[in-house]
Amino acid sequence: MAASLSLLLAFLTLMISHHISRLTPMLDKAIHAYGHWIPGSTGSGPEGSIGSYSGKETLAIIVWLSSWLIFHLLWRKLDLPLQTWTRWFVIGLATITLGFFHPLSDPIVLFIANFFGLP
Repeated sequence: MAASLSLLLAFLTLMISHHISRLTPMLDKAIHAYGHWIPGSTGSGPEGSIGSYSGKETLAIIVWLSSWLIFHLLWRKLDLPLQTWTRWFVIGLATITLGFFHPLSDPIVLFIANFFGLP
């Protein structure tokens, strides 16, 4: 359960950082800064650059590993109901996947951006 929940949180981080990076070039640059350690994150060589996606990947990896460690330590001696969790996992995975579908997510993202005064 710890591994699958941490996977959902990493996937959620990837989705949120993707939408945040689309709001302004400054936010895109800030997210890109997390991924400069990944080869191909910058430059214009024959293989191009993956740009800010490297930062999104880095943030997702950080959330995945840290949350997996925390949940594992917290739940290692518990007997959690896997059948119930599996349903919630599938619902969560479907919901986050729909969050990547721009016609559905853009109105929500723009509403939140306007709430915080972002262009």
